[in-house]
Amino acid sequence: MNQVRPAIHLLSNLDELHPEVLRQHSIEPADYKSGLVFRSAIESIRGTFIASSTAGRQGMVKTVFEGMLERSYIADYEQTSSRYRHDFAVGIERNPDYFAALEVKGGEGNSINISERPVWAREFAVWCHLDGAVVNQPANGVHAIINRINNELLKRRKLVDVLLIKDLLCGTRARPCPKYPGHETETGLNTAPDVFLFPQRAPTLDDPEPPVHTLQSLRLPERILRFFGVSEPEQNRHIWEVRMKFVEIRPGHFRSVFEVLHKGAVVDSGASKIWEPRDSR
Repeated sequence: MNQVRPAIHLLSNLDELHPEVLRQHSIEPADYKSGLVFRSAIESIRGTFIASSTAGRQGMVKTVFEGMLERSYIADYEQTSSRYRHDFAVGIERNPDYFAALEVKGGEGNSINISERPVWAREFAVWCHLDGAVVNQPANGVHAIINRINNELLKRRKLVDVLLIKDLLCGTRARPCPKYPGHETETGLNTAPDVFLFPQRAPTLDDPEPPVHTLQSLRLPERILRFFGVSEPEQNRHIWEVRMKFVEIRPGHFRSVFEVLHKGAVVDSGASKIWEPRDSR
């Protein structure tokens, strides 16, 4: 973080601080800002980074599923991102078949609404991968992601069973992991994702606060934790409950509120925008 702000200042003011550097690369300092050279370069870099990050995130999840397959934690899997609006289909068990679908997103969850839960999926998971920006704390991204899932559940009735948050920096010197005192910086990329369990069904006025999933009511999350070496006594360190409640604010106007609990304590809360059924038409 101490180096990020100076880097931003340097890049933003390169035309004034070091115009000779720009001229060495055939860039006129006068065009750096007014000619949109700086902005165009930033947007180009951002687009390239997003494209490579998307492939990297999916590649990491694929590596996880390969490892789970080798250990017989799952029966099979298929990457489906090129054909469907979910990235992986996972055969958790066979005879009888039990399938899960998983969608991979970045750390802001801006495109949560693009994914779709397949009708055959017994479980639907969203894996959000924080790509390592020191300035973005995990709690900020998680709150925004849960809020978007909450809105999707209210407006489109799209049920997400579990959210998996993988922080690239967790367990490194930049962001020590608080789950394992004394070993804060020894886990790194091997740190297990945080598991956010959602309600078992969409809340309604008749069923305003349905029960939240557990590791026993789902099959994929526990197997992922096991793959990352999390023993049963340590699982509660990685488990978060997202409780949602459907309320009618006034006749015909609804809102969904949520609380996030960790080890029984409320650590975050939020609410959807007020919604009318005609908003979805």
